Amino acid sequence: MFSIDERFRGLPASREQVLSLYQSINSPHLAIPGKPAGPAQAFVLGLRGSGGFAVFIYLYLAEAQDCAVYVPGRRNSSPEQYQEDEAEALGFVESMGFMMDNANFRGLPPHSQDELLKTLPVFFKDPKLVPGQGKSRAGEKRTASTNLGRLLASF
Repeated sequence: MFSIDERFRGLPASREQVLSLYQSINSPHLAIPGKPAGPAQAFVLGLRGSGGFAVFIYLYLAEAQDCAVYVPGRRNSSPEQYQEDEAEALGFVESMGFMMDNANFRGLPPHSQDELLKTLPVFFKDPKLVPGQGKSRAGEKRTASTNLGRLLASF
């Protein structure tokens, strides 16, 4: 149901458009057709548009500063179809080895939502514009520790 659309380089959205946001807590090594292989981060993003709802899958390849955006077969879903599409998207990324975490975007205060919109790669127009590409090894370890803590806390 989901297919890569090369025209998309990012999914800029406003707070009001974001219905749901899931992000991976791990970074499995992927080989995406037409992209350099490497560790990837996954995002499943539910958006509200003028004609309905849609779920997108965004895979971010930090080392290559590249991405792959998977779009749904139907872009204007009803609320019931949206829930089915979201479950299918989560199953799809989990089948690639990602462990997903619900960011509970709608439940966050507005300033936290704005922070996510300004920092997560999925919301940038182009993956080359994502800040913080020059992370140190200490920063990477801290991120891995944080992700492990979030995973363990979810049980």
